[in-house]
Amino acid sequence: MRQTGLRAEVLVNILFITAVAMFLIGIIAFKVTERFALQGKIDSVKSIVTALENSYLEKNDIDGGIGFLKKVLDPGAWGAVAIGDERLSFSTSEAAGKESRSDPLILEAGRAGHAVFDIEGVNIPPFSSYRGIKIAAPIRVSGKKDGALLIYQPLSSLGESIVLGQRLIALWIILFLIIIALFGFYILSRRIIRPVHELIRTAESIGAGKFPESADVGRVREINQLHSALRNMYDEIESGKKELRNKIKELEEANAELRSTQRELIEAEKLASLGQLSAGVAHEIGNPLSAINGYVDVMKRSSRTDEDKKTDFLNEIKREVDRVDRIIRTLLDYSRPKKLAPQTLSVNQVIRDTVDILNSQGVLKRISVRFQLEEDIPLIEADPNQLSQVIINLILNSRDAIADSGEITISTQSRPDSTVLINITDNGAGIAEEIRSKIFDPFFTTKEPGHGTGLGLSVSARIVETYGGKISVDSKEGQGSAFKIIFPRAKDYKNAENFGN
Repeated sequence: MRQTGLRAEVLVNILFITAVAMFLIGIIAFKVTERFALQGKIDSVKSIVTALENSYLEKNDIDGGIGFLKKVLDPGAWGAVAIGDERLSFSTSEAAGKESRSDPLILEAGRAGHAVFDIEGVNIPPFSSYRGIKIAAPIRVSGKKDGALLIYQPLSSLGESIVLGQRLIALWIILFLIIIALFGFYILSRRIIRPVHELIRTAESIGAGKFPESADVGRVREINQLHSALRNMYDEIESGKKELRNKIKELEEANAELRSTQRELIEAEKLASLGQLSAGVAHEIGNPLSAINGYVDVMKRSSRTDEDKKTDFLNEIKREVDRVDRIIRTLLDYSRPKKLAPQTLSVNQVIRDTVDILNSQGVLKRISVRFQLEEDIPLIEADPNQLSQVIINLILNSRDAIADSGEITISTQSRPDSTVLINITDNGAGIAEEIRSKIFDPFFTTKEPGHGTGLGLSVSARIVETYGGKISVDSKEGQGSAFKIIFPRAKDYKNAENFGN
């Protein structure tokens, strides 16, 4: 959209308003000038009638009077004199005659007893103008009221003077229009336009981040109020910016303090984990070493122990050594996983094979295993041996949680978010709430010494996370536990390059 400047807009509007005002004033001036001109013409004819009565009709010199009228009236004028029953007509362009010129205006003047007039034509410059004026007046002959006089005076000379006067008025109007427009534009420029431009520069300075120290906005109240409003807005913006900077500084300090606290917490957590790991290792290895030490002491003190007893002691020592060896290997597997061999597989098949292995070893004698495996379950990418190890760990935990007999339910499900869910549920003792958050920590166990290392769940969690999955538990004490494992579908799994790390 095309825009115009404030100066041009003000100048155009001043010219328009002034032109309208001058036009209306000109019409009034035209009418007043016209009226005064007509009145002057009428008065001059009336003066002629008065002079005719006093100079000629008083002496009954009718012919002299008509001659007087022909001299003083304009060319083209004509008239009629009615005295008694006699009618005399005259014209400035003809000789006086006895012919009669009648006009209703003569009768009207006779009835009224004073002069009456009628104007012919309409003055609408430049299309038409007045043609003439007729005046009829009663006259006195030899001092007696005995007749009437009709005079027709052409107004051609009046029309010319009116047109001349109108032209002069038009010229003055144009001159006044120019003067008023220029003067009005100058006044408005000083009082309105220049202060408005100062406000524009002030707003631009506020946008640049500073408020001008001095600005001449004149003495118009509304403009000064707007300038004060801009000043208040600038102060509010600066105050807000200062407050925002203080808030940012406080957030930066709080963030730095938070990072420092986070580092301290991480260090403390590392030390706590190391301490827990050391305590677990010492506890798990210390028990078999104490047993071995005891068997050796017994064998040293009892030199006459029979061979069968020695063989039993040696078998116990061998079993404790195997236990230590198993703990050390598990620790090695936890800290340095074996080379992985991920492949696309069906979790349903791995679950069935794993449960078959456990059943063949008689691990689940009093446990009923129920399957709720979804058909056409999407494939995942994982090492089948490691996935089987996870399933075994969870099933053995469920078995240990079930005192004598119970049920383990294994289900699989395809989820809308392109993941696969494995759910292993038991109706065992459940997990107390206060230890639920620790069950995936290394060496955390609630089992009796010698019945678990506390590494099964931590190793399982690490395996699941290796393949981009998540493991969680939902349990209520006395009502059983439900372990949930979520794996991404094979096509969505993008962490294959991290296998083995």
